[in-house]
Amino acid sequence: MERKHWSCFVAIVLGVLIFKMHIFGAVGDQDEDIPHNEVRNWALKFGVDLWEFGRQFTKMNEIKNRFKDNDIEVKRKDGIILLRELAAEVKNFMDFKRNAVMRLMDSAEQAALSELEGQGQGESPSGNQQHYDARRINEYNADGKLADGARHMDIRFMRRFERLPVNLSLSSILVPHGVDLDEAADVKSALQWSAHLDPLFQNNLEQDPALSWQYFGSSTGFLRRFPGTAWPPEGSKGSKLIHDFRTHNWFVQAASSPKDIMILLDASSSMSEKSFDLGMATAFNILDTLGEDDFVNLITFSEVVKTPVPCFKDRMVRATPDNIQEIKSAVKAIKLQDTANFTAGLEYAFSLLHKYNQSGVGSQCNQAIMLITESTSESHKDVIKQYNWPHMPVRIFTYLIGSDSGSRSNLHDMACSNKGFFVQINDYEEARRKVIDYALVMARPMIMYQADHPVHWSPVFVAGKSGGLGRDSEYQRRLVTTVSTPVFDRRNHSVRVANLLGVVGTDVPIEEIRKVIPQHKLGPNGYSFIVDNNGRVLYHPDLRPLSDGNQYIDQLKPKYASVDITELELPETEVGNDHEIVEMNKNLLNEMRGDMIRPKEGETEFTVLNHYDESKRVSTRTHRYFYGPIEDTPFTLAIVLPEKYGSHEFVSQQEIRHSRNNVTEYFKGDNWRVHPDWVYCEYNSVSDLEKERESSGEYSSRDQEPSFGSPEEQVLHFLARAGRPGWKWMSVRPKSPQPHHNMHSGSNGNAPGSSHFGSQHLNSQGSRKAEPYFCDRTLIQSLVRDAMVTDGLDRNTTGTSNGKEDKQQGYQKFVVATSFVGTRSGLLRWIDHIKRPEDTPEPHFSEDNVRAMDTSWYKRAIDQHTVEPDSFVYSVPFGSGYAIKSNATLVTASHAIFVEHRGHKAPAAVVGLQFQHDSLAKHFINITSTCTGMTGCKRTCASDNLDCYVLDNSGFVIISEEMEHTGKFFGQIDGTIMDSLVQDRIYKRVTVNDYQGVCSDADNPYTAAGGIMKPNRIASWFFNHLVALSAAWLALMPSALRAWPQDDYTYDNEDVIFMENNYSDEYEPEENDYNLPVDQEMDEFFTTADVEYTTPPPRQHKPHVGPRFAPDPQNARRCDLRTDLYMLQPERLIQGGQNNPLKGKLTNCHVSGCERPFSVQKIPHSNLILLVVDTLCPCGSKQLDIEPMEESGVIGACSTRRQGQEQESRRRPRKCINYHPEEIEIQQCGRGSTLLHMSGSVVVAHLLMVVVTYVLANA
Repeated sequence: MERKHWSCFVAIVLGVLIFKMHIFGAVGDQDEDIPHNEVRNWALKFGVDLWEFGRQFTKMNEIKNRFKDNDIEVKRKDGIILLRELAAEVKNFMDFKRNAVMRLMDSAEQAALSELEGQGQGESPSGNQQHYDARRINEYNADGKLADGARHMDIRFMRRFERLPVNLSLSSILVPHGVDLDEAADVKSALQWSAHLDPLFQNNLEQDPALSWQYFGSSTGFLRRFPGTAWPPEGSKGSKLIHDFRTHNWFVQAASSPKDIMILLDASSSMSEKSFDLGMATAFNILDTLGEDDFVNLITFSEVVKTPVPCFKDRMVRATPDNIQEIKSAVKAIKLQDTANFTAGLEYAFSLLHKYNQSGVGSQCNQAIMLITESTSESHKDVIKQYNWPHMPVRIFTYLIGSDSGSRSNLHDMACSNKGFFVQINDYEEARRKVIDYALVMARPMIMYQADHPVHWSPVFVAGKSGGLGRDSEYQRRLVTTVSTPVFDRRNHSVRVANLLGVVGTDVPIEEIRKVIPQHKLGPNGYSFIVDNNGRVLYHPDLRPLSDGNQYIDQLKPKYASVDITELELPETEVGNDHEIVEMNKNLLNEMRGDMIRPKEGETEFTVLNHYDESKRVSTRTHRYFYGPIEDTPFTLAIVLPEKYGSHEFVSQQEIRHSRNNVTEYFKGDNWRVHPDWVYCEYNSVSDLEKERESSGEYSSRDQEPSFGSPEEQVLHFLARAGRPGWKWMSVRPKSPQPHHNMHSGSNGNAPGSSHFGSQHLNSQGSRKAEPYFCDRTLIQSLVRDAMVTDGLDRNTTGTSNGKEDKQQGYQKFVVATSFVGTRSGLLRWIDHIKRPEDTPEPHFSEDNVRAMDTSWYKRAIDQHTVEPDSFVYSVPFGSGYAIKSNATLVTASHAIFVEHRGHKAPAAVVGLQFQHDSLAKHFINITSTCTGMTGCKRTCASDNLDCYVLDNSGFVIISEEMEHTGKFFGQIDGTIMDSLVQDRIYKRVTVNDYQGVCSDADNPYTAAGGIMKPNRIASWFFNHLVALSAAWLALMPSALRAWPQDDYTYDNEDVIFMENNYSDEYEPEENDYNLPVDQEMDEFFTTADVEYTTPPPRQHKPHVGPRFAPDPQNARRCDLRTDLYMLQPERLIQGGQNNPLKGKLTNCHVSGCERPFSVQKIPHSNLILLVVDTLCPCGSKQLDIEPMEESGVIGACSTRRQGQEQESRRRPRKCINYHPEEIEIQQCGRGSTLLHMSGSVVVAHLLMVVVTYVLANA
């Protein structure tokens, strides 16, 4: 019996051992069946074949030798010296714009002084010129005759003026809603004297051909813009009316010094819903006039004081677009309740303003309270006397919603006794139009001193079409900033006044600024940027302003961008586990920002993340930053040079005049382009080009701007001129004259000794006439040398002795569509090896790559040279998978040519190929389907249980057995393997934050689904007009008929919903407390009985799942996006200088306990790896996503990151003019609407309604 049991036990043990041996043997065989040596051999052969073919086909060695055969130099760049040189050029450029504006200002003040004082003395207006109303320019009837009231203007299309038809001798008048050019005397007077600006507009343009639109914005409401053009522009969907420019940054900020604004909005139950909507509209319009130099907060008050935005409590915040949007969104969730406690609201506002004034924070200039209410029973003299008298540091502006006569008197007294202004608001049009009155009042001290005219530079915004010569410029919109300065009334008046006549300004296209910072001086992957006194960028290669939905083109309404430099320069934050390096990178960026704002010259170096191809690829690069101030501006310039290769430049030029041949011979054919945004040579003015064409007998149309058809035509024109006798290089741009500051002597400003800015300087720039053109001699002679080096490469496709054989062999391996070369001078030359179908919808290679140095293949090839000099960078279009029968997908390969001289190297050019993907895939399959070793192999990539992939250095599939995988991110195909590659440090996962993300309100967790209805425009206008008539009619009716409920205001209709398209209800009307620490300093000012913070907190955001789509611009909002991208770590695959396969396996991935081995091998001479995966074990696979996701948690201005930005340093504008001792003598402080101010037709209508009512009442 025991023997039987023992036999069973032995049998079981042997069975288990045999089973284990079988399992482990299978696993061992599986591991051995991945032919690691073959993987290495496949990768080696594939890489060498690609390299040898590309090396011969692109002629890289021949190009390099041709460069070396000439005089060359690899010169070291001194970053600080280069910075100073470029900063001086930018300063000179900006001086021209500022001086043009100052001349306009001085001439406007002189013209107004002469015209208005002449009228005051009984003289007839001089000239009596009729203005050109832009709405009526060139309006013709069907019979071809000019329409009644229209005027003819000779116009022709001009690239520099947004490709619009303009007249270079006349200005035109643009009008916003609510301004009548024919009724008000002050409007007609301003139209009359401002017509004298036209000659100066014209002269400014002649002196500075880079000048864009010039304009005078009158405080009376019209905009005189030069050159003259019709409105709306051709192709615009806008109306004949523009947006009221008096609320725009360039006008308001030039008219008033920086300010701290506290808006007090009555949210008590005494306010009707309609009144609150109108009060809210008034508050929003005030907010829209504020800029980055201003500080603001809005509180609502009823029985208690509430801060609608919880994270803004006890604080004032910068008036950035984000903060303004947050306030608007929060106010919309306010509920009306309780009675109004004006005392608590005023005490809170005074105390907070006093705190900021005493602690040295905020604007440290103007301070004001904006009180918006429907009614108040007193003027609150006690609390005002306690906090604001006798010095009145805080102005009080009062806005009465409706027509309560008792409240009007009280609010009028509050404003008049505190250097403010009273406004009565009866409808939404008045809410838009009358808010600007506060800025005109704040301008009074500056006007009364008659000395300083502060120059203001606006934030950047997206304007009209680009003026570039590039073939795609017509479809691009340009970025613009505006420089402006105020115009004062310098007359002596019988009563004390301080009138702002308006603001003059000119647009400054960023593309013109960048022209004076030549890219060729910065080199490949070098760039520049400019920041202002608040740390916001004026331009940066990664700046992506939010779309304005064509509001500028349709309404002339700018949408200003506000992006901090710390949101664009992204320091590397994942350097292994080295926390010190991570913090050091962040600190160096913040220190640089602080230095630039001071401003201070300096340099620094740190590592940043660079993203390409719509943020699908990422790389790290160490940059050297050099920065310094642009004198006499609020700006600081920075230039950025890559640390590994940016400190040296390749110098090789061809002297044109000493050339044996005509240099234009090297530019034959149509297979070359130059960078359309670079300035090689250009005429300084239209008249200079016209003179040249007239002297050469060329015809030019009077309807079109005399211009060149392309950048290439322009280059050839100047190359031909340079070869003629008498050619002179004009390589120094004209210098702007020293500005003349007109310190008007005497209070009247028209003493015989007072000078005139315009007349002083019309002749001071006469030297410019001697320089009809500008040429960048270094750039154009480098271009000629590059053309000579790359000329004729198509005559011998391979450049070897047995070219015919190599060519045939090359075509057998890889079917090349295009070969190309892009050089450091901006030259792109290509050869088409396959004839393109004429009906193909795909753009030609040259159309997408004309800006060669800016392309991904150029930038990546330069960086790849530092990783592996003898290599190509390969890529395929994203998601370009195709069916077996199709071969349209092209592989792009590029290689950087560095030239060495005396021990230093610098990039000279990038060569490349585009060849058909299927030919590459076939060659790969041929190699990986055979065994290369002597011993043979059990499996190859042709085996069913091995999957083979070629991945690039960002993890995208270049080759797969499944053609539809081409161009896909490998993590979407097999995320489990991709995760393992990250764990094995073959790829590095890098989190990239995009602080310029665009999200839709549909994604917004704060927003309810659906939009807000828009009223019909015509019906809305008719109803509002009827309402205005009715309001005044009721005011004149007998008391018996007027005894209707007070809250039945008829200035709005219940069906007409107040709406702000760009903002959303991001707060829920709940009563939960938002627990944030209260500022300790504020406790001494109020008690909790007076102030309550019960604004509902924002809801927590949940990340959006799935692919993201570009939102409609009308419903778009800024958001922070986060993406996980991947970078190959090639050093992990190179051990001891040898490329050896890295073996890995997935374990515990299936219930059977099987494993999935894989092998990874670096493909030499490339940015690729070969990945071979065993598929026997059915492991589950997850998917990794590289789609950007919105950051979770609190979003908007209350997010932790945005709150941190509030603490960042800034530099206040140089001048603050907020006090004049005689200002209290000015009596004008506003009045409500009355019948006396209505037009005749409205009065007649009112009288008619009164008669009808009287008849009905007595019937």
